[in-house]
This record gives sequence, structure tokens and C-alpha cells, in this order.
Amino acid sequence: MKLYIALGDSISIDRYPELETGMPNIGAASLFSRDLRDRHPGLAFRNLTADGATTEAVLRDQLPRIQDTSDPAIVTITAGGNDLLMNLGATHPPDKLVEGMMERLSRIVDEVLRRLPNALVLLGTIYDPSDNTGTLHGRSLSREAEWLARFNDFVRHLAANRSNVRLADIHARFMCHGVTAPEQQRWYWSGLIFEPNAEGARQVRTLWMGLVEGLTSPRVE
Repeated sequence: MKLYIALGDSISIDRYPELETGMPNIGAASLFSRDLRDRHPGLAFRNLTADGATTEAVLRDQLPRIQDTSDPAIVTITAGGNDLLMNLGATHPPDKLVEGMMERLSRIVDEVLRRLPNALVLLGTIYDPSDNTGTLHGRSLSREAEWLARFNDFVRHLAANRSNVRLADIHARFMCHGVTAPEQQRWYWSGLIFEPNAEGARQVRTLWMGLVEGLTSPRVE
């Protein structure tokens, strides 16, 4: 393995785990890169993820920074959550919001595989801090829950129907570690329930590593 590229949003970044602990470089992508380097010395790491990145931002800002190569590579993708957050409680959300997200995610995956034909892509679903209750802070989010379910179903379908793509089911792994769990057992940052804390980042890293090692993706309670 020669290269690891991280694409996407704050599920992967260092910022929120760092804010929680004061420790640097403990986001999911950074932790995963260290695991990979232990197994593949000399592995290059390009962290292109950004706080607030949408599927459109990944296409516009992150993908153009990938150089074509036939070297063996791993790519992680966490994208879509901010598309939904931008429309949380929106009176007039965009027509075909979820369909647009699906179309852009397909383009992201296809472009990654075109630029990196020997890459293994780990494609993530979006977690649900409401733990499938459709309620956060006493506010009903049934419409948004339906958007999330549709998009995650598409992510699972996309991963199953693309060569060299594996599903990283972050949604399933994080279930019951959001608002239904005691605060000390949550995998979300205490300052904002939509962001991962240090344990959340560690869990995403562990999920990715299990996929690379050819394991199933067990929930860790």
C-alpha cells in the first residue's frame, strides 16, 4: 500500500476530538493513517477532509487535488451529513435534495476510481445522533430522518455495486451511542451532538481498519 487519501467532512477530521481532549491528530483519518503506516511503512497520507464539507464541496474542492496514479491506495469517504444539516428544519428545502446527494456521491466514487484505479474505497454511511428516534432536544425531525434513511440506503447500494468499494456502516456502528445513551457513553462531541468526540473518531478508525483487514464490522459497545 502506497497511499491513503481521506475525503469528506467532520466525521473524519481532527478538530472536535482535539477540542474535547486537547490532544492533536486524533481524528478518525489521522488515527487510521497511523494504523496503516504501522503495516505499510512509507505510506503517504493526504488528508483532504474539511469541516462543513458537503458532497458538492468534495467534488469541487477535494477531488481536483487528487493526482492520478496506479499505485495501490486506500480512500475513505465520509460525505452527505452536511448536505442534510444545511436543510435541517428548512421551510423550503431544495427539490430532490436526496437525489442530488446520491448523484454527487456516485460521481465522487466514480471519479476516485478513475483517478486511482487500484484504490480500495471505504464508503461511509451517515450516523444518526438521535439513535433512530427522529427527535433531538425535544424537536421532531421525522422528515430529516426519512432523508437520512434514504441516503444511507443508497450508500449501501452504491458500495455493493461498485468494484473496489466496501461499505463502512458508520450509521449502524454508532447506533445507541447518541442521545439515548448516558452522556459518558456517547460517541458525539458534548459541544455539538452532530460531531464525533474522541471515542467516536476511534470507533470510525476501528471500523475502517476492520474492513482493511477483511473482517466484519462488529459493533463495539
